[in-house]
Amino acid sequence: MSSSVTWQDARAVFRLLDELKQLSHDPLAWRRHLLTSLRPLVGAQVGMAAEVPEGRLLEPSSHMGCVDTGWGTESERRAWMSVCERQEPELDPSDAAIARQGVRSFTLGREELATDRSWYRSVMFNEHYRPAQLNHYLLSHLHIPEYGAAHYVFLFKTRSEGPFTERERQIVHHLHGELGELWRAASGAQLPRRLQQTLTLLQAGYSEKEVAERLELSPGTVHDYCKALHKRWKVRSRAELLARARALPQAPHLMMQERANARRV
Repeated sequence: MSSSVTWQDARAVFRLLDELKQLSHDPLAWRRHLLTSLRPLVGAQVGMAAEVPEGRLLEPSSHMGCVDTGWGTESERRAWMSVCERQEPELDPSDAAIARQGVRSFTLGREELATDRSWYRSVMFNEHYRPAQLNHYLLSHLHIPEYGAAHYVFLFKTRSEGPFTERERQIVHHLHGELGELWRAASGAQLPRRLQQTLTLLQAGYSEKEVAERLELSPGTVHDYCKALHKRWKVRSRAELLARARALPQAPHLMMQERANARRV
């Protein structure tokens, strides 16, 4: 990590990554925990995170598994969120700079994406950020080519605070990068879609009957999937199966994995 990041910061990042793995089967739960833990680490008041098909970051309707936390009031949240319903061009002066980044991974602050002059005169700031009591933001975009997806983390400071520091930017950038490494490793051990879904739910503690109900499949079909998992890893019991699964690369589950896994069937 950068010299501007302390060992305490690094330990906090890797501890958070371990915690996210524990919540890996639930995209909304791990994403909410990510924001709840990351915000105080970098001095952010509000956080948002979601995944999106690659190249479609600026299309709110394509975002999946969206989570937002830290609002002072519900009215402040509504003031900011209402921007998603607007279609006017040049609403946000930072959009052009974000679009120029393409699909690459980046972590940039507002001041790197829009000048103060254009920002404080913009509709975006005056009609959405100002009523929400927000000002500076940090946007971290992670390209996940293995799934044809991207994951973003959007963090905001209140109007009374200054921009995110280089240390804070580095913390977010490295945390996101480590998540990318987890997803890259896990993609290499990915199972066909239905086997992966079954295994994920078994790991979460569900019985075969409950897995069938969750996946809207017959108990017999789920039992066949379980037998296929046992045969694949040459194990004889549920305990052995789960122990073998724990040895595989672990990463927080993405909704976009379903699309990628469907191509494996």
